Amino acid sequence: MAVMKFFIVPLILIAFMSHLCESFELERKDFESEKSLMQLYKRWSSHHRISRNANEMHKRFKVFKDNAKQVFKKNQMGKSLKLKLNQFADMSDDEFRSIHSSNITHYKNLHAKTIGRVGGFMYEHAKEIPSSIDWRKKGAVNAIKDQGRCGSCWAFAAVAAVESIHQIKTNELVSLSEQEVVDCDYKDGGCRGGHYNSAFEFIMENDGVTAEDNYPYFEGDGYCRRRGGYKERVTIDGYENVPRNNEHALMKAVAHQPVAVAIASGGFDFKFYGQGMFTEENFCGYNIDHTVVVVGYGTDEDGDYWIIRNQYGTQWGMNGYMKMQRGARNPQGVCGMAMQPAYPVKY
Repeated sequence: MAVMKFFIVPLILIAFMSHLCESFELERKDFESEKSLMQLYKRWSSHHRISRNANEMHKRFKVFKDNAKQVFKKNQMGKSLKLKLNQFADMSDDEFRSIHSSNITHYKNLHAKTIGRVGGFMYEHAKEIPSSIDWRKKGAVNAIKDQGRCGSCWAFAAVAAVESIHQIKTNELVSLSEQEVVDCDYKDGGCRGGHYNSAFEFIMENDGVTAEDNYPYFEGDGYCRRRGGYKERVTIDGYENVPRNNEHALMKAVAHQPVAVAIASGGFDFKFYGQGMFTEENFCGYNIDHTVVVVGYGTDEDGDYWIIRNQYGTQWGMNGYMKMQRGARNPQGVCGMAMQPAYPVKY
C-alpha cells in the first residue's frame, strides 16, 4: 500500500472535557412568554446557522418550544447529565429517527449466515489491562465527523474503527471514505442502514478503502465509483466480535483498540445529550438503531465510564463525544452497547 500523508489531530481539539464550541445557554426568562420563546428560537437558529422560511418556522416553533422546555426542566434536576439545545431542537422525534436512525438489526440478521469472524476473540487472555485509556490522546482517532441527513452511522463506525487500527499498527492517521462504503457495499442499504460487520467484509473483499479526499462524503446514496481506481487504500485482515453482553471483555478489547458498538438511540436524553454521565437510568429507546465507536474508558467523580465517539458533528454532546456509564446492572450495557461489539483486525 502506498504511504499516505496524514495529520495528527491536535490533542487540545479532542480533549474529553473541553468545550471549545460556544455553548447555547438557557435561562428561566426565556420561557416567560411566547415572545421570549420566539426570541429564543431565533437566537438558536442563528447560533446553529439554520435557516427556515416563515411558514416552516411557524410549524416547527411548537416542536422547538416543547423540546426547549423539557431540556431546561431536566437540567434543573441536579444530575450529572446535562442536555443542550443542539442542532436537532426543532425536529420532531419521528423526523429525527427517519433521518438519522439505521436499520442495524435487519442488516445484521440479513447477513447472519455470510458474516463470520476471522478468528475467535484475540483478547480473551489479555492481562495487565490499564485502568483507563483514551485513544484520542494516543493520536489514533480522527476529528469528529457528521453523518448528516443519512442513516450511514454503520459505515462511519466501521471506517472509524479501521482508521484507528491502521494508526495503531502503522502510526499513520488517515481520514478514510465513508462514502465509498455507503455507495459500494451492496450488502448494506446505504442511507437506509447497514451493519459494521458487513462493512468490514466489504473492506476486506475490495482491497481496502480509499482516503476521504479521494471519495468525499455528501450525505446521500450515490453510484459506486470504486472502479475508477485509487492506489492509496487502507486494508484490514479481518474482524472479530467481542463476546456478547460482557463489558469486561469489551474493556479488554478497547484496551487494545477502538471498538464499534450498536446501540439504541431513540430517547430524548440521547438526542439532546450535552455533558455528564449517560446512565442506564436515561431512556435510550427500544430498538438498536445506531452505531458508535468506543474509543476509551476511565473513572471519575461520576463513576466508571466509556468514551463514546458519535458522528453527529461537534455541536452534539461534548464536542461530539459522550461519557456513558460502564458496568451497568443489565449485562447488555447502557443502551445495549455490549450486545454486539466488533473490531477490525490488522496484522
